[in-house]
Amino acid sequence: MIKSLTILGGGTAGFIFALMQKSAFPELDITVIASKQLGIIGVGEGSTEHFENFLRYCDIHTSRIIKETGATYKTGIRFINWNGEGTEYWHSLADDISTYDQRLGVHPNMLLAITDNHAPLDTVYPFNLTSEHTYPEYGMVHQFHFDTNKLNIFFHKIAEERGIKVVDDIINQVDLDEQGNVASLVGSTGTKYISDFYADASGFNRVISSKLGVKWIDCKDQLPMNSAIAFPTGYKKDIPSHTIARACSSGWMWRIPTQDRFGNGYVFCDDFITEEGAIKEAQQYIDEPINVGKKIKFSAGYVDKFWHKNCVSIGLSGMFVEPLEATSIGCTIQQAFCFSTAVVNYTKNTTQSEKVFNIETSIVASNIIDFVQLHYFTKRNDSEFWKWAKHNIKKTPFVEEYLEDFKSNGVNLLAFNGYFSMFKSLNWMQVMHGLDLFDSKNIKNNLSNAKLYSILHNTKTVNVDLMEKSLRLPHREILEYVKTLSI
Repeated sequence: MIKSLTILGGGTAGFIFALMQKSAFPELDITVIASKQLGIIGVGEGSTEHFENFLRYCDIHTSRIIKETGATYKTGIRFINWNGEGTEYWHSLADDISTYDQRLGVHPNMLLAITDNHAPLDTVYPFNLTSEHTYPEYGMVHQFHFDTNKLNIFFHKIAEERGIKVVDDIINQVDLDEQGNVASLVGSTGTKYISDFYADASGFNRVISSKLGVKWIDCKDQLPMNSAIAFPTGYKKDIPSHTIARACSSGWMWRIPTQDRFGNGYVFCDDFITEEGAIKEAQQYIDEPINVGKKIKFSAGYVDKFWHKNCVSIGLSGMFVEPLEATSIGCTIQQAFCFSTAVVNYTKNTTQSEKVFNIETSIVASNIIDFVQLHYFTKRNDSEFWKWAKHNIKKTPFVEEYLEDFKSNGVNLLAFNGYFSMFKSLNWMQVMHGLDLFDSKNIKNNLSNAKLYSILHNTKTVNVDLMEKSLRLPHREILEYVKTLSI
């Protein structure tokens, strides 16, 4: 077991990893190197439900997140125009979407929606699409939006409260020992940072892992998006409680509500549109002048070894696809949970912990790429990009093996492995139903002789009844209420 850990990178990934390891190992000596000069990438404004797992694990009260980071609740993602102009569907793991029936290995409400040909938005409670919300005591929402810069300041403060050392420096040199392990990091003033173990959270630069011979696996043939512009806009009405992902001519736009503003952006493939063209198209959906705050170039992919020698690659250093489905923060959280489990059995120059960690995190990475790719199998063909995507995106091995069977026979729960994987059967069911990919008649025929299937028709309204009776208020009023809760 390690006694000291140095984390290079003071962005969201670096601090989440630090806080989770401190929670797992209170006596662990942790240093985070966070350069004010380099700053943070600052565009990851949405989370998956894994963020609540992080808050609970690190004993961080939701009230503090709401008060100090401009956070709002996220009931899910509203996908607009992905299957053609005028179409909509919804993806969320909020409990009000469906219950889970272990007897059939299915989610009853979604299964019934598929087999009875309900429209995708029929699985969504209408108030989720507005600014209405329920009191958090009902436990219905497990995802958040937040201002990333405020979140970073908050994490910095929490880290120091927990006894994590945070230093401002830029690393200019990575020293290795004779076995190829990291011996020290050397800062701009010559300061040496020596630890038992290191985490590379330096983003796309991969400052440490690149020196260890870790290779980048490029997935641009599976996920072609490679550029993004981000820009804030103000509010005119109350705060909605969902993300909007709007399909555009050469990619898609996000719209994320925090307490003070909207975070917006256009993710695109620059083979089909220029930055100027993306701004012009985005302006059609924004009723105030667009002032681009960030421009990001990226390539989808992940490292061949998330853990190598005495270093682990976290956050953007280990993987990046695109902002769709807000996977980056959730991936970091899952990696941190996995690391806490694996590092207990680690001693220097042994490989067993490294091996099992890499197996699990590679499954996490592949699972994310599989699921994000699924969103691009749509009926859109109204632009050069969507025409190209229909025939030229290279299917991942998982998609190649399972997608056609899922279409004909439903999503097989047993097809998904990996304890830390983020997206499984319910996620796939929601998106596939939204994109009208299922052969509902065939699935219904397959299930018609199952006694338990008929039971579902008698149980499907249980959650509806609960939610219809629950108290609902405008989202902003809910946020003000949460701020008054005891920390």
